[in-house]
Amino acid sequence: MKSIIFYIIVLLCNLNAINPKPFEDKRITKAPILKSLVFPGLGELSIGKKNHAKFFGGLEITLWLLVAESMQSKKMSRSNMISYAAIHAGASLIGKEDQFAIDVGNYLSAEEYNNEQQRMRLASRVYSSDGYNWEWDSQENQERYWNYIRKHARANKIGMFAIGGMVVNRIVSIINVSYLNRQNKATPLLKFQPFDINDSIKASKLILFINF
Repeated sequence: MKSIIFYIIVLLCNLNAINPKPFEDKRITKAPILKSLVFPGLGELSIGKKNHAKFFGGLEITLWLLVAESMQSKKMSRSNMISYAAIHAGASLIGKEDQFAIDVGNYLSAEEYNNEQQRMRLASRVYSSDGYNWEWDSQENQERYWNYIRKHARANKIGMFAIGGMVVNRIVSIINVSYLNRQNKATPLLKFQPFDINDSIKASKLILFINF
């Protein structure tokens, strides 16, 4: 960081003291940055920027609410998928991967699915008869089942979006609190330090620091 030094007064007074320590400006503390990393807005609040703190903190709370809502929606839609597939297709989704739940929605029966995989010579994708059987009682119920799949996928996307937003919110808050800290440092600073005119006279100089 650069400093522009202005010499305001030279030869203020005679000094008998030798090498007094100059008043030094403190460096920017890392505490506000760490606080913004933990929870955006805390860093701004710690340096007295309440409006900035409200913005970043409010956004963070909103994103947390989105995550909580998406998790609840995923849980409910998954529960509906399990019960609906069990009642109308005889399928057991408990403990199965998501791809199996999608395949149940795409095909009327396990037999239809396996036959298509074999025609495409994808034997590794064929389901065994042990716990992977299903057959829909109607195409209408199969389509209704897809509504739960869509809700589950949409809730998952919202949750991922909110998590990504939290990362961005922290990055922007850290940048913001660093900038505000630099602004706070840009206040004039006066300090005294020895200034030798010649061998017989000792005086002091008053220096004005402007940091930016």
